[in-house]
Amino acid sequence: MKKPLLMIVSFALFILLTVTAAAQEKPKIDKASATKIVQMLEDSGHTYGKSADNVWVVKFRGNTLDDIGVITIGHENMLIMVAVIAEKKDFKATPELMMKLLRLNDDYDRLKVGIDKDGDMFVRIDLSLRVTDSEEFKLNVEQISAAADEIATAIKPFMVAAPIKKPVK
Repeated sequence: MKKPLLMIVSFALFILLTVTAAAQEKPKIDKASATKIVQMLEDSGHTYGKSADNVWVVKFRGNTLDDIGVITIGHENMLIMVAVIAEKKDFKATPELMMKLLRLNDDYDRLKVGIDKDGDMFVRIDLSLRVTDSEEFKLNVEQISAAADEIATAIKPFMVAAPIKKPVK
């Protein structure tokens, strides 16, 4: 009686470990897709850097945000573009801010505004890699950058003021 129960528990544990390991995998795409993304980055005319496997960053300078990093991720058949608008420590998540973010979601087509699992505010666009060409890529990477800067302006009233540093005596 104990042996079948032990086998079931062992099998369940094996499945749990397998699923957990699969969930922690890096973004994956085939070599042809990675090459396509690099070609679109080249064709965009923007300077970019590689951050990790299948992850690239294009830097922009905005009117409100000095440094906008548009992160491009290739994952399976998707092209995910995301930019952080504000880190968790820089804003207070009030009901008024949440309402503002919901309204901003409605204002932008094809663009998501949200708060990620780390509590950082972001903008994001998901595209099908199969049908995205260089022109569409460039348009979207620039749209993410512009939207991040516009939204940063719109949420300024909700930002936490930087602490005032006292002079050292």
